[in-house]
Amino acid sequence: MTEDSTSRVTEAIHEVSQLVWGPNIRPELFARWSQGFIFSKDEKTALIQTSGGPCAVIAPVQAFLLKNLINEVQYSQLREVDSTTVDQYLAVALTEMLCQCKQPSTLGVQTGDKSNSPTHSGDGSSPSRKEGPFAIACLDDPLPQTNDHSTSSLHEEEPSPTLSAKDYSLFHSSVRLRQFESAHTLQTHLETHLDKYKAQYGVLLFLYSVILTKGVKTVNEELGDVGESLIDVSQGHGGQGLINLLITGHASSYVWDDVKDVGGLSLIGILKRPAVGFLTRLEHLRYVQVGWYLKNPTNPVWVTASETHLTVLFSWCKKLVTPDSEVERAKQVFSWYDTEGNRFIQRDKLKDVLGKLDLCTDDDFVQFMMMELDPDNMGVILYHKFVETFFSPEQAYSPPDTFLVYHYNGLESSCPSNKIAYAEGRVTIQESHVGFALSNNEFLSCLTTKWPNIDIQWSTFTPSLN
Repeated sequence: MTEDSTSRVTEAIHEVSQLVWGPNIRPELFARWSQGFIFSKDEKTALIQTSGGPCAVIAPVQAFLLKNLINEVQYSQLREVDSTTVDQYLAVALTEMLCQCKQPSTLGVQTGDKSNSPTHSGDGSSPSRKEGPFAIACLDDPLPQTNDHSTSSLHEEEPSPTLSAKDYSLFHSSVRLRQFESAHTLQTHLETHLDKYKAQYGVLLFLYSVILTKGVKTVNEELGDVGESLIDVSQGHGGQGLINLLITGHASSYVWDDVKDVGGLSLIGILKRPAVGFLTRLEHLRYVQVGWYLKNPTNPVWVTASETHLTVLFSWCKKLVTPDSEVERAKQVFSWYDTEGNRFIQRDKLKDVLGKLDLCTDDDFVQFMMMELDPDNMGVILYHKFVETFFSPEQAYSPPDTFLVYHYNGLESSCPSNKIAYAEGRVTIQESHVGFALSNNEFLSCLTTKWPNIDIQWSTFTPSLN
C-alpha cells in the first residue's frame, strides 16, 4: 500500500471532480449523492437509496452483490444472512467492480459458481491473482458535521439538501488516495474499512475510486465526448457512460454490441458479456436498442432502467443464462442488423449476416437463400425463419416457460409501507405476443425487450421501476 503526495492527490481529485460533476457543482446535487452504502433493516441484503441520483452507483453495486448471493445461497436463506456476512458480500462486490475497471478485457464471471465462500471473486479465479494498481479514495477521519447527517437521518426519504459549496470543498480537500497492488490486498482493505463506505460520502468515495483506478484520461476517451460529465449537471442522474462503467468496466455511452459505424465514426459499445446485464424501458420507447451482450449477462441479474431511475431484476433460475453456442452467436449477429428490434432484417442484409458468421457468401448461394427465406418476395427475412433454416431445433436455446424473478428498488418511497422489500413475480413465456397495451405496464414494456412474449404475475406486491 502506498500513499501519494498531497499535491498529486489534490490534482487527481480535481480531475475526478471535473469528470464527475462538470465545471460547476450544484450543492443540492452534491447533497443527494453524499450518502453511504446503507443496508435496509427490513431487507437485510438490500441497499437503501436516500434520494434521487445515486441509483447509478447503488443499483449496479446491488446487482453485483445479488449476483454473488445467487451463486452461494438460496432465496429462502436471504433473511438468515447476518450483517457481518452481508458486509463481506458488499466488500466483494466493490472489489469485483474495481477489478473489472482495471482489466475489463480479461475479467468475466463464469456461470455455475459453486463456491461457498462470500470472499470468492465470482469469476473463476482467486482475487489475489488480479494485478493492480488499484487507486482508492478514502477519508481518514470523519468530516466536521456542518449539518445533521446522523445515521438516523439517512433513512429519510429525502435528506435535507443543505450541503453547501463549503461542504463540497471540504470533502474534496479531505480525500486521501491509497494504492493497492493486488485485488487481495484491496479486498482486505475494503473489508477492514467498510464502515468508511457505509458512512456519509461512501458512494462518492467508491465512485471516485472506480474512476481513479480506471484513469481519468481513459474514462474520457471511452466516453468519446470531451466535456461530458458522468453526472447530469441539471438533473443529477448518472449518464449511460457511468452506468456502463460500473456494470462492464468500460465507460462507453452506447449500449449496442462491439463497434458500430455511425456517419463514418467507429463508436465502441459493449465488448463482451458482462457479469450483470442491463434492460431499459427506453428501448420499448425506441430511443435506444440494447445489444445482445447486455441482455445476456453471465448471471441472471439485470439493472433495469425507467426514464428516471435504476432498479435490479434478478432470478435464482440459472437456466436463464444463455449458453455460448453457434446459434446464439447467430441470434446476436442477426440482432445487429435488426436495427428497429422488429425481429426481421432487410433482405439485402443477408450476405452481411452470413459473412459475420463465417458462412458461405457466394452470390449464387446468397440468392438461393434469399428465395428460401423470403419466398413471397416481401423484402424482409424473419428472425425465426433464419434460425430454423440454418440451425436444428436441438441447437437452439429457449428459456424456461415459467420461472420466478425478484425485483429490487432502493427507494423506500417506492416500496410498500416505505420499507425496502424484494418483490416476487412468476414469469410465463406466452406462445404469442402479450395481448394488451404494454405502454400502460412499465415492467412488461421493459422486460419484453428481452423476452418478447412475457407475462408476469406478482405474488407479493406490484413493484415500480421508478
